[in-house]
Amino acid sequence: MGPVDILLAVVSAGVITVATAVAAEPSSESSTAAACSLGIVMGVLLLVRRERPVLVLVLSLIAVMGYNLTDFSGVSPIWPLLVPLYTVARCGQPLVGAAVGTSTLLVSTGWVLHAGAPPLELLDGALREAAMLALALVAGTAVRTRELLTHEFAARLAAERGQQERESARRLLAERLRIARELHDVTAHTIAVVGIQVNLARELVVDDPDAARAMLDTTRRINADAIGELAAAVRLLREPDAPTDPDRHPLPDETQIEDLLGRVADAGLRVAFDSVGEARLLPPAVGLTLYRIAQESLTNVLRHANATSVAVTLRYAADDVGLEIVDDGTSTPGPIAAGHGLAGMRERAASLGGVLDVGAVAGGCRVRAWLPLRPATAERGRPAR
Repeated sequence: MGPVDILLAVVSAGVITVATAVAAEPSSESSTAAACSLGIVMGVLLLVRRERPVLVLVLSLIAVMGYNLTDFSGVSPIWPLLVPLYTVARCGQPLVGAAVGTSTLLVSTGWVLHAGAPPLELLDGALREAAMLALALVAGTAVRTRELLTHEFAARLAAERGQQERESARRLLAERLRIARELHDVTAHTIAVVGIQVNLARELVVDDPDAARAMLDTTRRINADAIGELAAAVRLLREPDAPTDPDRHPLPDETQIEDLLGRVADAGLRVAFDSVGEARLLPPAVGLTLYRIAQESLTNVLRHANATSVAVTLRYAADDVGLEIVDDGTSTPGPIAAGHGLAGMRERAASLGGVLDVGAVAGGCRVRAWLPLRPATAERGRPAR
């Protein structure tokens, strides 16, 4: 109960008191005390109309009908009930209000008819009472409908905001994973190759200084290339829609996989590269993904496989492209435990609708990736083994 309810109760009590006190009938007498009593009862009932709307309507009707049964001048049974009728309709029970109001109107009309009122006067009064009844019920229903629509709109707005926040969080997480993959793929490979080259140069620095110097030069070149790749990756992350600048270091693609093998060969492994099918220009995202998968796989061979050779095969098909890396390390047949690098490779392949298999085979480890060149080919499933 708020200030508005109190004010409405006081105003209604005053209006009912005044209207009842000035009512006059030829065979009845007026009573200010009775009018005040009726007004106070009706006002007090309105104080709890929100909590008990139907009960307040029924008790208000009883109070009005009880007053009209006395010898004092009668009052209309409908207009003192306008606020309770409006409240019942606003609380979602307009049929209850209509039933109570219609019953009251019929009883009142029959009462006046029994008293011998002229037909036209009776019809005029009945129509005015019916209009007030309908107005109260329509007003309450309209306000309730507006409130429900407002609440529904607010709920939808809150749901949309929540969805936007969840989508923003998802995109932020995806971007963080993307950055993590780029940094891992570039730095891990560079550190692995540079570490091997530096160790070899250290062993040869006394016996073969020229060879050691050549390895250090190679290390410096690899380091410069890695810095260029990192710069290109940062530019891509900061400005994904920026036009390509030919003077800057471009992002790598499948055409540079043989360069990766050259670095692996410099580290002391025997390498082999084979291209099957008709080579053609691939979409940039596919080319970059193939390069990163090859880069991470060769890094793992250098760091963990204890291998002496590695073979890379690139297979071109009509709607897809495949990549296979096989080494002769000390792995045993079976699944390979996943680390950050392997998780990144799988995420890269899955982001394009492709698949990636990593497993140990007799005499080494094998990494196989399949990437569709069009989104529709992602539904075709894995390539034949």
